[in-house]
Amino acid sequence: MTKRRDFILKIVPMAGAVAVLPRVALADVPALTETDKMAVAMGFVLKTASANQTKYPKHTADQMCAKCLHFTEPGKDSARCDLFNKIVPKGGWCSGYSKRP
Repeated sequence: MTKRRDFILKIVPMAGAVAVLPRVALADVPALTETDKMAVAMGFVLKTASANQTKYPKHTADQMCAKCLHFTEPGKDSARCDLFNKIVPKGGWCSGYSKRP
């Protein structure tokens, strides 16, 4: 009898988690703005041409979010960035740029 009770006590919370997790995982991810605190700290700009060349001398015009390792969906106009965990445009740039291999 205790084995059945143990099974029920374990399966009920798991069923609840299965019901809730898809909603959490598919929650809307907000878009990143240039005024976001972390974006300011990382020098994020919506267009790579707007990057501050004096502050970031290693920045080049061909560096953009679409070519970055942290851009989660290459080929799309915008996608979630792993650094900010927010949606960024493909033409954006920040100092955390890492070229996609």
